[in-house]
Amino acid sequence: MQVNRIVVVLACLCPLAPAQTDAGLWRFVHPNAKALIGIDVQRIRTSKVFSEMSSQFNSLPLPLGMPMQWPGMDLARSVDRVVLSSPGKSAGDPNEEPPLLIAISGRFEPGKLRSMFLKAGAKQQVFDSVTIYRLQDKASSEFGFVVFNSQTLLIGDAKSLYTVIERVEKGNAAPPSIVERARDMDVSYDFWAILLTPPSAMASERFAAMDMAGKLNGFQAGIAVRDGLAIDVNLNAISEAAAKDMMAELSKLLKLASKDRENHPEWAGLDKKAKLTVEHSDVHFAFRLNAAEVARLAKTMEEASAKRKTNASQAAASMHATMAQPLPKPPKQVIRIEGLDGGTREIPYQPDK
Repeated sequence: MQVNRIVVVLACLCPLAPAQTDAGLWRFVHPNAKALIGIDVQRIRTSKVFSEMSSQFNSLPLPLGMPMQWPGMDLARSVDRVVLSSPGKSAGDPNEEPPLLIAISGRFEPGKLRSMFLKAGAKQQVFDSVTIYRLQDKASSEFGFVVFNSQTLLIGDAKSLYTVIERVEKGNAAPPSIVERARDMDVSYDFWAILLTPPSAMASERFAAMDMAGKLNGFQAGIAVRDGLAIDVNLNAISEAAAKDMMAELSKLLKLASKDRENHPEWAGLDKKAKLTVEHSDVHFAFRLNAAEVARLAKTMEEASAKRKTNASQAAASMHATMAQPLPKPPKQVIRIEGLDGGTREIPYQPDK
């Protein structure tokens, strides 16, 4: 599904990125958004944290084998900021894919983008004088792409695109209330996410992991890479008891990860660096590394990765050598007859195969 590949790649630029989100992008947040993610790709890409850990990021496999470049175009380096929004799926149809709207700011060449969409099989559709590029395969036909201008690219399901285009064209694009909270997050973090609904409302093939968090009413998370690495997460549980259970499970996972020095020495001491607290039905998680600690973590991760590759290579070579050895010949089978005048006699015996 070509469209899903493009959407996934753009979404996966997130964990790779004192400018705040381009004010224009807030106009393209879904009007009923209950989930909102913001990524300062430019800041993350140029941060010292990314520089220190670039080998780890670059070694991550891209979803579905999607390349980061198209002929004559490096889309990844053209992206500055990304905002993803969704209202979640409706209660009446739990099997539906939740609407999704992605607004991207950067430095684009509209002509090359249009050519890319057309070569991918997209058909042009005009809505309120705005051209939407729609792919034609059944699995992706709901999605469209809009080259709004040379600084803004929109991706989303057709209904969401219609809604936001109509609001922007009519000048009725006041952002939803979730944006007020997002603005505060945007000042402090380079990657942030807000969910104001149970994760099950976002669960789908696109967001399969969301269905795992059944004890949550929502969450808020932020990652900053300005003076080292800072991670803050607030999990809003369905009850105070659920929050205490979640904290106990998270504490256990942190301790197990910290003790796994053989497989993951990079996580040694993780439980001492992370802080977990519970306040009523909220679980707070905080993690801080200064620049020197980030450098040490990156070095340890690189060494651990190299060791795992060496061990895997040695194991594969050993298995290959074992398989290459000839099978031992079966022992000779005979029928032994004793008590004869001439002594014991052995007659070769060939069992039926």
